[in-house]
Amino acid sequence: MKKVLIHIGAHKTGTTALQKQLYSKHPDLFDDRTSFKASSFMRLYENRMIKPKAEELADLFQEAITKPETDTYRISHERLMGKAFVHKQFYPNVKRYSQLVKELQRRGVQVKTLVTVRNRTDFLVSFFLHCLSWQGTPKTFHEFANKAVTPSFAWQSVAQQLERISVTYLPQEAMEKHPAEYVDLINKFYEKKLLEPDDLSHRANSGLNELGLSIIPQLSTIEDAGLRGVLLKSALDYCKQGKRAAVLSKDVEGIYRKHFLEGDIAFAKANFPAPFRKIYSQTKPVAEQFWFAFAKADA
Repeated sequence: MKKVLIHIGAHKTGTTALQKQLYSKHPDLFDDRTSFKASSFMRLYENRMIKPKAEELADLFQEAITKPETDTYRISHERLMGKAFVHKQFYPNVKRYSQLVKELQRRGVQVKTLVTVRNRTDFLVSFFLHCLSWQGTPKTFHEFANKAVTPSFAWQSVAQQLERISVTYLPQEAMEKHPAEYVDLINKFYEKKLLEPDDLSHRANSGLNELGLSIIPQLSTIEDAGLRGVLLKSALDYCKQGKRAAVLSKDVEGIYRKHFLEGDIAFAKANFPAPFRKIYSQTKPVAEQFWFAFAKADA
């Protein structure tokens, strides 16, 4: 093993669309997703009860993906980022990924990492919709947001955990707004022409209509896990209408966009490749302590 090119997520940033194309079109160039998810490496990597040594993580990782006579390995797994929100932290498992990469580099393996992000308003809305089917999740966006939005909820906090390793950051919005440039950078990252712009032009929108927003929370309270899973899947398929779900009032959404874009613009300028550094826009500044003001005024 000489080189590993890894896309680690984040969630809700077009990862499924990207993975579907990469793995279906080039199965010979990518790892076996099923065996990797079931590997001893992932069991150890996702166990938050223990702190594994870097050497053990690297040993199991190499064992999980090794193919005979392969020098360059290509991977895409958002589970390597861990859970998004854990004890008021934003993707804290990224520290573990950084630990793995540094050990692989110490062994002479070149590692390049791709992180896809998204403006935080849309990220939070999409994540809320995704979590509606989980038991224990707040059933209103305000409750969810007040729990999730803490000072650590920023892409910069992820970048800080990935300092000193090679990382490329790409915005999910570029998949639709600048498909040619986006695909070109994906191909550049994986060091091979794998995709064409049309490969990502027919992505399914995961928004739910109002019927879905009323049904999903009710189904998520069903105690029987098997029945709950079947009914939720059916409801999700039925209620997806290709339109962004209206889970925010216009006034509150305006506050969110102003606050989040302020930080997202700075992150884009500092971390995105040249074609995408102006992909976000900003009209008015917002106070740094926005989440406290929101919690008191609008919750």
